[in-house]
Amino acid sequence: MNPRAEGAAPRHDWSARARSTAMDALRYTQFVGVMKRALPAAAFAVIAAVLAFFFVARQPNKVSMTYEKLGSIENDLAMIKPRLIGADGNGNPFVITADAAIQDAKNPKRARLRKVEADLVLDKNGWLNANAANGVVDMKAGNLELGGGIDVFSDSGYTLHSQSASLDLNKWIVHGHNEVTGQGPLGTLRADMFHYDRGSHQLALDGHVQMTLIGNKK
Repeated sequence: MNPRAEGAAPRHDWSARARSTAMDALRYTQFVGVMKRALPAAAFAVIAAVLAFFFVARQPNKVSMTYEKLGSIENDLAMIKPRLIGADGNGNPFVITADAAIQDAKNPKRARLRKVEADLVLDKNGWLNANAANGVVDMKAGNLELGGGIDVFSDSGYTLHSQSASLDLNKWIVHGHNEVTGQGPLGTLRADMFHYDRGSHQLALDGHVQMTLIGNKK
C-alpha cells in the first residue's frame, strides 16, 4: 500500500523553509548593520566640515583651506566658497566645500553655513558623499543645527535622507526629529526620528519604523 494515500495531507519541506528564514535573518542583520554605520557617518561628515572651519589654524599640517574671497553678508564677516582638503585620523582624505561660512559679528564662535558638502574616502577605499543645505554652529554652546535637507550617498549603493538634525558636539550625540529614509541593495527603511550616541555606538530609530528587505535576485 502506498504510504502517501490519496487525500493525505501534503508534506512540507521544513528544512528549506528554515534555510530561507535563516537567510532572511542574516540579510536583515546585514542591512541593519550597514545602516547603523552609514547614518552616523553621514552626520559626522557634516560635523567634520564645521569643526574644520574653526580648527584649521590649529592643524595646519592636516588641513589646508582655500577660499574664493572674503566679504560680508548682512553685515557679518563671510568666507565665500571655502574649500578644505585634508585627512582624518586614519589617513583617509576628504574634501569639504561650502557656498559660504558666515561668522556672527557678535559671537565669533557662532557661524552659519550654506550648502555644505563633504566627500570622504573611507577605509578599504570606499567613499561617502554627504551634504546639508544649511547649518548653524555654536562652538561656545557646543551644538550644531542642520536643516534644509541632509543627503548621503555611498559607493556601496546606500542613500540616506532626512530634513534636519541636532548635534551635541560635546557628547557626540545626534538627534533627528524629522523623518529619516534610506535605501540600498539589501532593502529600505524609514522612521519618524532617530537618535545616535557615538560613545555607545547605538543607533535608535523611533516612530512608525519600517524596514523592507529586497528579495534575492536570481
